[in-house]
This record gives sequence, structure tokens and C-alpha cells, in this order.
Amino acid sequence: MGFFGKSAGKNDGKPGFITTPGAKILVTGSSGLVGARLVEMLLERGASLVRAFDIVAPSAKLSQRFDAACEGQRGKYECIVGNLTDKQACLDACKDIDVIYHIAALVGPFHDRDKYMAVNYDGTMNVLEGAIQETMSSANRTVRFIYSSSPSTRFTGGDVTGQREEELPIPDKFLALYAESKAYAEKKVSEAYKLHKGLLTISVAPHQVYGPYDALFLPSLLETAGNNNLRIFGSGKNLISVCYVDNYCHGLMCGADALEEGSTALGKFYIVTDGPEQNFWGILNTAIVAMGFADLFKKFHLPVWLLMGLA
Repeated sequence: MGFFGKSAGKNDGKPGFITTPGAKILVTGSSGLVGARLVEMLLERGASLVRAFDIVAPSAKLSQRFDAACEGQRGKYECIVGNLTDKQACLDACKDIDVIYHIAALVGPFHDRDKYMAVNYDGTMNVLEGAIQETMSSANRTVRFIYSSSPSTRFTGGDVTGQREEELPIPDKFLALYAESKAYAEKKVSEAYKLHKGLLTISVAPHQVYGPYDALFLPSLLETAGNNNLRIFGSGKNLISVCYVDNYCHGLMCGADALEEGSTALGKFYIVTDGPEQNFWGILNTAIVAMGFADLFKKFHLPVWLLMGLA
């Protein structure tokens, strides 16, 4: 058996080559770290059309990346500027689409609940409705819907080391509003394939994504370290799982490849990482020292109670 329970075949080990060649594909959040890389990979794998949907138009540099991915391929891409809260824009984006990768989301800890729900829940419902309508556009129409979820939808504050996805149910209470909004949307996505003929759904989630063109996670930490304002909290033995952007895109495409009638992957939730958990401060310090900044482990550590007080 291959990844996500799908039988191995001639494309074994080549994520995306089962469902991508010749397909018309929608990627929401196409200007972000994951979405942009996914658009490139889909074009490189022979998609006939990749529809890139985002709240902002692609930069000149990003357009050049998409153009380069098209070289030597027969496919093309088109960019649509739209908002997930605009239902008609989402419905239009889904027209004539075979595979939907819903990556777009409102992230970060600084928004109120209404905003998270409007984008992450209502927005997902708008895209999902577009997929449902597309399945009804003709007889025997199939649409694959891959939802980019989050491990935070399962996190309750306890140690989850060694647990598998099926051992991590969605809790009744959440530690963050973002996690709550993503979890509610995921529940609907997971149920949808049972309710609508021709709709095949799956949820795939990464741990902390990093890679080229990252403008959030690593750059902000490196900037803080460069300003000599970053310190290790506690013992410095915190464990974390991370996911290189290409690995997550592979996981998303494997999710699409696993979707067929009767598949055991239908409606399921999967987490993608680079491998076993790693020491958070250790891998961060490696990047910091490589940039020429001071070694974090040679500085004094801050007590955990101080962090809890600031939170």
C-alpha cells in the first residue's frame, strides 16, 4: 500500500502524478508560502490549468516563478483576486475545476473570533459549496477537495508525542480561536463526502512550515535574534515538529491522489512533518549561528513563569 492507504502503482513515490496531469486545479491562498509553491509544483506536473486564488494579486517576482514553472509544459495558470468571504467569488473560482486545494486562511493570534470564523469557517463553506455545485454540473462529475487543516485543531495542552492522527480527536474546547475556526471547518469538510455524490474530501495538516520565500516564521525569529532580543525559555529542551514546504506540498498532492470512491482516506485527517520531533531551540539556534548571530545557548535562559505571565 502507498501513502494514505492508496495502492502503489507506476507513479509510486511521485506525489501528484495521479491526479494532476491534464487536470484543472484551484489553489486558494496562492500567494502564500505553501500556496505559491503548490502552484509551481502542479504546473510542473502537467496540470492543464491552475487557477490561483488569493486576496492579493501575485507580485512580479511570484508571477515570474509561475511563468518559469510553465516552461516546457502545456498547462497554464490564471490569477484571480478574491475574498473567501465573497461567496460568489468562491463559486466562480470553482467552476470547471477538478481538484481544489483550499490553503487560504486567516492566521496569527491577534484577530477576534468573528474574523476567524468569517474567513476560516464561512470562507471554507463558500469554497466547499463551489465544489458541491461543480459535482452537480454534469453526470458522474467528480471533484477532489483537499483541505489544509492544522494540528492545533487537536491540541489541548498535553503531550501528544507518539500518538497517531486517529488517536487525536477534535476536542470540545480549544486553546486558540484560530484552532477553533479551523476545526469547525474541518468537521464540515470531513462529513461532506458522505452527503454529496461525486465530492471526495480529505484534510491534511503540516506542523510548522518553513522554506524559501518564508516571510513569517523564521525571518521574524532571526530578526529578533539579530537584535539580541531572543532568549531561550526554560530548559531549552522543547520538542517541535517542522515541515519543509516541498514536503507539505507533497503531502497535499498525496492526499489528492488518495481520493477515489471507496478509499479509506475519505474524510480523514493526516499530519505531515519532516520526520521525528526535534529540539526547537536546537534547530533554531543552528539557523541563528549560521546567520552570524550569537549562540542562544551561551546566553542566560528566561524562566517559564515569565512567559506564562506575559501570555
